[in-house]
Amino acid sequence: MTQSYADKDSTTLPIWDRAAALRRLDGDEALLSELMDMLLNQIEEGIAHFAEAIERGDARGVEQTAHSLKGASASLGAERFRQCAFHLEQIGRSGDLSDAANALAKLREEAHLLRQAFRS
Repeated sequence: MTQSYADKDSTTLPIWDRAAALRRLDGDEALLSELMDMLLNQIEEGIAHFAEAIERGDARGVEQTAHSLKGASASLGAERFRQCAFHLEQIGRSGDLSDAANALAKLREEAHLLRQAFRS
């Protein structure tokens, strides 16, 4: 049986694995900085899309936005954020948005932590 998101303790993961992201980019610091800026902008836009989709009851919109953010964050070592996005993707796929607002609040927290980790 697969563990649900709620059963996992994502706080044991690093907020951002900078070293892993750099390895994926062959050590290119400038590219990493550019891609992280792009990701953080994509996250801001995605959070706005989530809020709108949840308000409209658009489960497919939640799923699609989450899927996009999940992939982008995974490629740059933002595993905790990726897990939150995956949880929202699952919520969207299920069609039951009753927990979507709570999941979005958690995603916002992780976005804030990721932004802080990148800026430090």
